[in-house]
Amino acid sequence: MEKRSNLRWWLAFLFFIIGLVAYMDRSTIAVVAIPMMEEFHMDKIEFGFLNSLFSLGYAASQIPAGIISEKYGARFIVSFALIWWSVFTMLTPAVKSYGLLGTVRFLFGIGEGPMYPGNAVFNSYWFSKKEKGRASSALLAGSYFGPVIGPAITVAIFQAFGWEAAFYIIGIVGILIGVIWYALGRNKPEDHPRISKNELEFIMKERAVSKEAKKAAPWGKLLKNVRFWIFGLTYFVTIYIVTIYLVWLPTYLQEARHLTLAKSGLSASLPWLAIFITVMTGGAISDKLLNKGKSKMAARGGLAIGGLIVFAITMFLASRATSTSMSVLWLTLSLGSLGFPVVTSWAVANDLGQQFAGSVSGWMNMWGNIGAFLSPLICGWLAQTIGWNAALMINIIPIVITALLWFGVRPDIALFQESEESFTETENMHA
Repeated sequence: MEKRSNLRWWLAFLFFIIGLVAYMDRSTIAVVAIPMMEEFHMDKIEFGFLNSLFSLGYAASQIPAGIISEKYGARFIVSFALIWWSVFTMLTPAVKSYGLLGTVRFLFGIGEGPMYPGNAVFNSYWFSKKEKGRASSALLAGSYFGPVIGPAITVAIFQAFGWEAAFYIIGIVGILIGVIWYALGRNKPEDHPRISKNELEFIMKERAVSKEAKKAAPWGKLLKNVRFWIFGLTYFVTIYIVTIYLVWLPTYLQEARHLTLAKSGLSASLPWLAIFITVMTGGAISDKLLNKGKSKMAARGGLAIGGLIVFAITMFLASRATSTSMSVLWLTLSLGSLGFPVVTSWAVANDLGQQFAGSVSGWMNMWGNIGAFLSPLICGWLAQTIGWNAALMINIIPIVITALLWFGVRPDIALFQESEESFTETENMHA
């Protein structure tokens, strides 16, 4: 009997590398902030706006990327995205004005945006219904492991070759990974020449989508679906909070906790190690609960709600902590707890969207990156106006609201099925 291969998991590992490269490309500008600000004569507000421009471009590309991913598949869209954003990574130190730099960051965001809608389409075709959570963990984890090791790699390049070289070297690596993904990946397992017969049969038997051609996502009906909007709002808040850590955590540790640059870098990496662990384990926990007969609301939504509640508690403790070490501990646990709603959201995007997972995940991630666009601006203003601790504590309010909103997501019912059923009922009423 032929042994079942694990090609799908090797391709998932390649997606892990892609996520790692994506984070490093995106965050290089933060690591080399001081020499860049001196080069372009930027103040902190102008530099912070560059982060928001990236997120704006990223958000703008999500829905088109989801539609394109469904039509052309993950092989094309992910390779195209990698090469696009890597080219704009290398253009970053080449431009010589702030206006051009802002344009490059916006186009950079547009280019990186298609990565995760393509990721969701890949998940929908390559993994069984019982593996969606674990697959989401594997496909997402690279982006959350990036903050753990990425800054050290970028600093090493910076110190050896100069800040401009960091953009050029990481950009070249991204282009190479894009070529590798196109050479090794396929849109569907039935198209891959190296997959074993047993693995293909396993995937096809337990897959939620068919191999037949499908129509475009029913956007008109989905936009009338309240759950579709609720799902987007839950991810908006989640990524809004995650981005606060990405953009402002080192500054908070230096200004509010008076840590040196070196110590703040180490302390800022601990929360990212925590969220990497929860992203990696959250999918497996969710799948295990599902395989034990729990509903998707319990297995996915319950885990997300639990993470949000832990965040609210630990963020309160972090803002009230009197010692720096305790503050870092609670901040580590609070960001780590958000790994559960992050990874379950991507699994639920597959549950809700099924063959339209690209469109649903694009919608979800569009809202997430609108949150990422607003986050640096609002948090910076709050910190300046009411102080750092109050600015952190106020985030508990939207998190509690988000935990309640999760009850309205109802991941056990696919969005397009509900839309079709509602449409059919309306047709029958008029018949």
